[in-house]
Amino acid sequence: MWVKPAFLILVEPIMIKVSLITVVLNSCNYIERTMKSVQRQDYRNIEYIVLDGGSVDGTIEIVNRNLDQVDIFRSERDKGISDAWNKGIEIASGDIIGLINAGDEYSPDSVTKAVEAIQAGADCIYGDTDLVDDNGKVISHNQGKFHPWFYSGGIGFYHPSCFATKALYNQIGGFDTNLLYAMDTDWILRATKAGGILRHAPVSVKMVSGGVSVINQFSAYGEHLQSLQKNGYGKSTAYLSMISTAVRGLSRILIKGA
Repeated sequence: MWVKPAFLILVEPIMIKVSLITVVLNSCNYIERTMKSVQRQDYRNIEYIVLDGGSVDGTIEIVNRNLDQVDIFRSERDKGISDAWNKGIEIASGDIIGLINAGDEYSPDSVTKAVEAIQAGADCIYGDTDLVDDNGKVISHNQGKFHPWFYSGGIGFYHPSCFATKALYNQIGGFDTNLLYAMDTDWILRATKAGGILRHAPVSVKMVSGGVSVINQFSAYGEHLQSLQKNGYGKSTAYLSMISTAVRGLSRILIKGA
């Protein structure tokens, strides 16, 4: 059973150190906007880690131009997103960790809101996400929500809006490197299964539409269902949830058409 460390309850919010991790590979058109969004945070006790997977498109040069805003920068080959995230988590020294990939952007008060929510009793929080195009124009809005019955449609929020304690990562481990798309789903399910308290918080982020899980949505969905079964949700639960998701989607279509 997960037990919250006492220091997260007793220490004042401003004293809590937050590690933000950006993993990137050949994203010269996106990396700077992410770095600037970290720079704009109104929370000051931040450790910023940038891990490059061996870019050859100018990404490294952009990071080097902004090294005064980065605490740790490494460029080395990795085995994928999960492996890169795990490397960042391992070296992070903060009490709270946020994962913000190249192209994603935090609103200026995101870290402050995340710290406040975790201080209020959560081990992991998630927020709301605007999906945007390459120019930053909002395409759609995700109002973060999480409920076991709706698992078939996803975990209900996007991972850039998620913050978790380092202690929770230490307790349940990092991301499954065997998963290419649903590694975040698997981690969240393991966290809640272990007793971690997951709550919604008023955190807002922007995420560029077209990530690997969006482009490869069918493969991602297959891994999502595998993660459900791996973490104790049988096929019947997944299929019933799929039916529930389909009915809710059809209902929305009918309501709009009425």
